Amino acid sequence: MIFGFNTDVKHGDIVYHVQSEARQGAHLLQTMVFVAGRCVGKRATSYGEVATKPEFSEERMHELLKEQHLFVVDAIREGKLEVALQNTVTELS
Repeated sequence: MIFGFNTDVKHGDIVYHVQSEARQGAHLLQTMVFVAGRCVGKRATSYGEVATKPEFSEERMHELLKEQHLFVVDAIREGKLEVALQNTVTELS
């Protein structure tokens, strides 16, 4: 079972809520960013191509989701949320 990640990050006077989950049916890792309950952006990564490889596992999917989540959290801390949300759908290979 894949669990998601939820982190509150403060930058300046704004508190961002970062929520990440694996959408297994769509082979998508999705990270959404909320401010005051409103979604202000998201980053999505398709893992469909790597999911077909025999060495791919649920643990690897969890690692990839965690990496993406921390990438967005770090971007907010650095004041670079826009960069983290560019090219919001990418493909892992």
